[in-house]
Amino acid sequence: MFFVTFEHSPKHLSSLAQADSLIQTELSNFNIRQQQVRVSTIPVNPDFKRKKYHLGVPFQFSKTHFHAELNNRLHPYNVETPAHVTFPQEDMNIHLLYKETVIRTISLQTDPDLAYSRDQASLMIVFDEMPGESTIEQVQQYGEPIPIVLKINNPMQANEWRKRLGSRYNRIIFWLQNSNGTDLIKSNRSKAIDKLNQLQQVLPQAMMLYFSRSDESSADVKKEIIAKTKMTFVNGSNALILHHEMGKAVFFDKLESLQSPKSRSIALISGNTTTLNWLNQKLPELKKSGISIIPPPKANL
Repeated sequence: MFFVTFEHSPKHLSSLAQADSLIQTELSNFNIRQQQVRVSTIPVNPDFKRKKYHLGVPFQFSKTHFHAELNNRLHPYNVETPAHVTFPQEDMNIHLLYKETVIRTISLQTDPDLAYSRDQASLMIVFDEMPGESTIEQVQQYGEPIPIVLKINNPMQANEWRKRLGSRYNRIIFWLQNSNGTDLIKSNRSKAIDKLNQLQQVLPQAMMLYFSRSDESSADVKKEIIAKTKMTFVNGSNALILHHEMGKAVFFDKLESLQSPKSRSIALISGNTTTLNWLNQKLPELKKSGISIIPPPKANL
């Protein structure tokens, strides 16, 4: 059983329908589809029939994680969630105990016909200047392969920043800018190639972010840029651009859209205290819904 301590007084369920709504919210958070859910009723007495949710889940699904999150959601309403596991199947029955009465039961059963599907998404956090120690620590605490993107004007700046970061954070992507702070690869291709060749001499293992122009294909970029260096490139042309000015609600909605197969699966986040805190709040939900964070795909030949 899980115990959570709250500083404020517990709330109470307004109705049993509210318990169903809270259950549905957690099912949605874990990306459990309605096809996996069957609901039956168990007569308890002439005045009360208890709903039982039968959930079919893949073998890799973490039933204990679901139990913990469900408990966290229901505990503020003074609902307890005792559970027991049957072996060797490792199926789990969770009972919702409210005012000494079991009001709902959730049965998590492994379905061998279900495959555990995880969507994949890539996140990058871009900084205009070298991030401080506390910022680097916050990115590290995400525990995910999320690179930081550093805007640079010249190869020596990239080398200096790489040395300053040392071994504290190795997931670094450089974004070549001109003196006006705009993308050099898009605005001045020949100058960009010269600087890339210089950078290659200083940091041959550097990874670079680029954005293609609207009038060129990916193949054109590979022929003109990537083929002329030995560095690694990441294409940010189709990335979602997220920043604090869009507001928290829109920021969250954009991150949630990474779950859609029709959406882009890469996001470029403007890094500051606000967006890093928002990401810290939303990242656990994304992972809980079945999204796996992976490094951004390389665009090399």
